[in-house]
Amino acid sequence: MSNPTEADAANQGYPESVVVTDQAALDRTLAEYVALTLCEAVGLRGSASLVVSGGRTPVGFLRCLAALGDANDSRLPWAQIRIVLADERWVAVTDPDSNEGMLRSVLPEQALQGLVSFRGELADAAAQVAWLNAHLAEQAPFDLVILGMGADGHTASLFPAAPQLTSGLDLQATAACLLVDPPAAPHQRISLTLARLLKAQQVIVHITGEDKSQTLAKAWQSNDPLLYPISGVVRQQQTPVAVFSDRALRWRD
Repeated sequence: MSNPTEADAANQGYPESVVVTDQAALDRTLAEYVALTLCEAVGLRGSASLVVSGGRTPVGFLRCLAALGDANDSRLPWAQIRIVLADERWVAVTDPDSNEGMLRSVLPEQALQGLVSFRGELADAAAQVAWLNAHLAEQAPFDLVILGMGADGHTASLFPAAPQLTSGLDLQATAACLLVDPPAAPHQRISLTLARLLKAQQVIVHITGEDKSQTLAKAWQSNDPLLYPISGVVRQQQTPVAVFSDRALRWRD
């Protein structure tokens, strides 16, 4: 996955980076890599699991991924792939803010058959978290986790200053999910915990734009997940991490 311009960063312990300066090409590159990884997992074990994030950044990538599994280019065995969201807002799937709603608008129907719904059918968010914990806690590590990052350094719904952040960052936590009340964002959320996100074969951080590039650099330099939760992902040594970005990353000033 490495490219020569990032060799020095890799040698100094920084996350491996894939830089594609055209955003549409970045989406295609990430989709091709994800498809290859999932197909390899299916070939080895007969099934694969993918964690994806909501928001605007992943939409182009998800459309490219959908195209790799359509009738004209069926490189993805959707029937053998389980999809899980990294987080979800506690809103109806029909709400414009629903991450699951976004997935349903982008991915083909056959991909959605393996979707683990965070919203589910339960009326109570705490009951849904309990169901998800029972469903996810004992399952095998994810094959691939694709995370985004907000301008404040949050990832999934692990927000700085959220009351539940310490629990969400606890690497000894046994819970797969928790409820989060973001201090400066709408809607209560259900989020995978950092411990469950890192129970994976690989994590990819997908970011675009100068602001997020600078935030990621600050997160690396601070090495403080309570200040920048994404640093708990990029600084840990448990699970391999790669960053897919549309610009070169400056890990230090």
